[in-house]
Order: sequence, then structure tokens, then C-alpha cells
Amino acid sequence: MLSIIREHADSWMIKAILWLIIFAFIGTIFYSWGMGGSSGSGGGVLASVNGEKIRQGEYERTFNNLVDFYRQQFKNQFSNDMIKKLDLKNQALEALIQKKILLIEAGKQNIQVSNEEVISYIKKIPAFQSNKKFSEPAYRNYIKSQRLTPGEFEETQRETLLLDKLEKIFRTHSKASKSEILKEFRNQEDKVKLEYVRFTNDNFESKTTISDQALKDYFQANKSKFEIPPQIRVQYVKVEPKKYQSQINPREEDIEDYYQTKIANFNVKKKYKASHILTSLKPSDIEGDATEKEKQKQADEKAKLKSNELLERLNKGADFSEVAKKHSDDPSSGANGGSLGEFPEGTMVSAFENALDKLKPGEISKPVLSPFGYHIIKLESMEEKRIKPLSEVKDDIIQALKEIKARQRVKRIIKRIHQAAQQDDNLSKAAEGHELQTAETDFFSRENHILLEIGNQPEFFNTAFSLEKNKVSEPIITPEVSFVLKVTEEKPKYIPELSEVQAKAKEALAESNNEAATLKKFEELKEILTRDKDLEKVVKGYDISIRNTPFFSKAESIPGIGNISEIKEKAFTMKTGEFSSAKVRDRFYLYKLADIEKAGEPDSDQTKQITNKIKIEKSRQAFQEWIENLKTRAEILVDKTLL
Repeated sequence: MLSIIREHADSWMIKAILWLIIFAFIGTIFYSWGMGGSSGSGGGVLASVNGEKIRQGEYERTFNNLVDFYRQQFKNQFSNDMIKKLDLKNQALEALIQKKILLIEAGKQNIQVSNEEVISYIKKIPAFQSNKKFSEPAYRNYIKSQRLTPGEFEETQRETLLLDKLEKIFRTHSKASKSEILKEFRNQEDKVKLEYVRFTNDNFESKTTISDQALKDYFQANKSKFEIPPQIRVQYVKVEPKKYQSQINPREEDIEDYYQTKIANFNVKKKYKASHILTSLKPSDIEGDATEKEKQKQADEKAKLKSNELLERLNKGADFSEVAKKHSDDPSSGANGGSLGEFPEGTMVSAFENALDKLKPGEISKPVLSPFGYHIIKLESMEEKRIKPLSEVKDDIIQALKEIKARQRVKRIIKRIHQAAQQDDNLSKAAEGHELQTAETDFFSRENHILLEIGNQPEFFNTAFSLEKNKVSEPIITPEVSFVLKVTEEKPKYIPELSEVQAKAKEALAESNNEAATLKKFEELKEILTRDKDLEKVVKGYDISIRNTPFFSKAESIPGIGNISEIKEKAFTMKTGEFSSAKVRDRFYLYKLADIEKAGEPDSDQTKQITNKIKIEKSRQAFQEWIENLKTRAEILVDKTLL
């Protein structure tokens, strides 16, 4: 994942993320604290900036929203390891520190945001739009989901606008020279393409036999690689709601109350079952020299005429299904005799559904115009919208109540176990008092804590590593399972004997030998290439494929290779047919400049766009330098123990 970020650092998405990290208080701050609000003011004081406090709750909200932003961008490629390697905890804190510095400065400069500006800004947020209009229900639902009051959320947006006003001051003072514009134009428009081969550092296998002595020598020289980190063993009591569900029998009044409270969940939309015959002609279907507008008009008229002709056939007794198969311009439904199957209200465009509502089952409509063309619609059947009666959903409600009440029971049990165990730190005795047993884990470390009996429970492991030995933890409560635990044994880190990690050491030595063999072969191939000047001949017989990039500019990532500046910079200084090579991290490249495309001069629109881009980049740089200057003069206190 980190290699993806490094190699494609100039893509729009990565730039957005890096902009978020560096300028977490501008633009994309929406992800880190703008939408989440600064209302999370609970908890201890994590830091202060010139006396302005940053509380634990505010930090946690910012950190979680920053993590969510990455998770949304990278989806299943995102991992907890990425959080650590990108240092997102400190990035979140840095964002809040810079935010406080800027808000203090905005106050000094008397920069203000009116209520009208806040309201206008909120109404334009895409998340609150429905049919390009502000939706108050969407706004209220979001506020509720974030556990904020409208006042808290609106105050946060006021802060966002304050910071934006502060940043815009810098935009007005930035300029772009002719040489800067031309250089940026060349970066964007001068293009090259490469012929290349690529292989990883384990591509060539070493023929060296690993002797006992070689393994000992390697282990002695690399002991730190095999260090066993600190480990702990944990005693715990585990309580799962699902084990109590069978013991719960909801009362009739509870079932009725749940039904009435959740009545909106039991709404069933109106449903239609219908078929249609679509007639749709494109302007390109019209022959002649007419304008595009005239062709569009002719196409519409011909489609309407054809649709009316088909309707006439149907009125004379033609089979709807057969006509649809032969003449419908909707290939998917046409093959099925025009059938659209069953669908709920709101699925089709409004003109289509308005026509459906005027039909009775079995009736056929006149041609109906929609953005897709003319439809002849046949209503097969219709179910009116309704609310499911209690009898229909009673079993589902009973199951939902069992789950709710089981979780409530588990919450009470786990809290009582915790209270009892706190008296003498005897977790086994406390568990037995509720007819439960404790269990004990094997030793595990922060780096390796895959325990099948615990599963994916980050809070369990975070709590375990924060506990003193033989002290009982606070209850850990999740919807699926709850725990109370204590650390019973600790092992400090240590360097193992070779016999303990012999297989791992042998594997590491083999990898090291393969890397050395690959590096040696890379140097050999480079040498041969300087003489033969034929990439295909040089790599023949090595199971290495020759690849070609499309044209790319300096401003782009190299397709198939990534944003490797060493290769990119070299490529734009080479002549057509010249060869070069590069070793970047664990990959080796041999490449030839296949072709060059030189740009001319920028036109007025391009000049305007480039000028704007340069001014924005300059303003960002100036803004960041100004912030760093403010930061060096600010009194910043941080309690790292709360991170």
C-alpha cells in the first residue's frame, strides 16, 4: 500500500490525501473534522495551543474521520498497519494544532463569518442535496447520526469558513512568470514513451547451497531481525449475547411497542409488474446534411411515428410480447417480450411511472416520451403501497427483541463480573459467580496477536497492552461479544537462539542470497545492453517480458511503472533509442526511450489554467510557511500519554 502511494504520488487521489495531511484545515478538512464537528470536547486535555485546549474527544473524532477518509479511498487495501506507517495519530494531532493556531490568528485579524454565510455554505454541501436542492431531512439525519446538535455542527462549519477566508488572503498575492508558465506547460505537454523490462529483487534464484556455518554467520550478523518482542498472556471471561437469546421470551406488549415505534420500517412501496416496447432513434441514424439539431428533431419525429404504428398493430390484436421481441430498442427487455419484471415505485423515470398510474392491469398506454425515447407500456399488475401488519412481521420483531435484550443482559452481567473482580482481582471467582468460566490465551505480542478464540477485536488487544500485570480491566462491550480481562504473565523482549528460529533464519538467508544473485544479474544485463543495444536479445531466455508505456508527461505517473522520479527525469533527457537502467527499492528496470512528442506553445486557455495552478501552488506554499512561522512562536503543550 505504501508503495502505491509512493509510486503514484502525482495522481489526483494521492494529491488529495497529501493535501489533507499537510493542510488538514483547508478544503479536505471536511473529512478529518469539518463534517465530524469539533464538538467532541469530552475527555482529558490532550494538548493546548497558547492556552486554547484540545480535548481527547475532539482528537479522537478527528483521528477517526481521517482514518475513515483513507478507508473510503483505498477500501479493502486499507489496513491498520497503514495507520501506523503513515503516522495518522500524529497527523490528526498536527491538524488540530494547526487549526487552533489559525483560529487564534483569525480572531486577532478580526476575520468573521456571518450566520448567512454559514447557512449558505451548509446548503451547498453535496451530502445534504436531493435533486440538486438542499434537503432538510438529509441534514437532520446526518446531524443525528453524528450525535451533534445543529448548533455544534454549524459552529464547526463557521470555523471551516474562517480558515478558508484566511487561506484566500494568500491567493491574491501570488503571481506566475512567463518562464514558470512555459516550464509547467512543457511538464504537462512534452511527452515520451518507453520500452522496458521490470523484475523484482528475488527474480533470479541463487545457486548457493546454505551450509550450517553460513546460516550461523548470517544469524550472528543479523540477530536483531529475529528479536522476539515483548509478550503477554491474558486471562479473560468472554460473554456472547447469542448464548442468551434462547432464554428470552419477549412480552406481547413489548412486541406491540416495538412494532409501533418502528412502524416506518414496515412500509412496503407500491409495486408494478409491467412490460414496454421502446422506440429510440439517434441523430446519427438520420442520413443527409442536416445540422445536429435538425437531425435530432427528425429522429424524435420518426421514433414517435414508429411507436404510433406499433401501437396501432397492438390495438388490432397483435401480440405485445412478439411485437416487443421484433421491434423494441431495449435489447434486454425486448428479448423477454418487453418484460421489465416487478419493480417498486421510484425505479423508473417519472414520465414512465406517471403513465403506469393511469393504467389498469392489462391496459396498454399511448406512446410516452422519456429521455430514452418513446415507450408503449403494458401494466401487468400492481400492488398498492401498504404497511405490513404485525402478524406478518411478528417473528422478525421477536428475533430483534431477543437480540436487543440479550445484549442488555450481557452488558449487566459483564459489569457485575467487573465489579466483583475489582474487589480482589480474582477474575475466575467473579466469573463463577455468574456460572461462567475464564479462559487463558497463549503468549502474544503487539506485532503478532492472531488468536482464533478472540477474533478481530482490536479493543481487546489495546486494553491488554495498557494493563498492569494482575489488574482487572474495565468491561469491553461490543454488540457481538463482551470481555473482562487481566494480564497474568509478561515476557520481555529477547534474542532467541538460532535453534528457535532456524527455519525463519534459513528463509531470510535464502532471500538475501536471491537478492544478491538478482543484483549481480542486473549488473550483467546492463553491461550486455551497452554493447548489444537490443533489449529483446538481452533478456531472451530469462522469462522477462518486454513492456511498452503509452505517451506520458512529466506531470503524470509513468503508466505501468509509477511515479518514479529517477526514471522520469532521466527519460526526458534521453534521445530516442537510448537505454538506461534503475534500481528502485526492490525493483530493477532496464528501459529504452521509444519516442518523443514535443509540445508547441500554450494557447490562451492553457496559459490561463497553468497560471491559476501556479498561483494556487505558490499560495499553498506561502500559507504553509506562514503557519510554520506562527507555530514556532506559539506555546504548544502535548500530553503524549493520551495519544
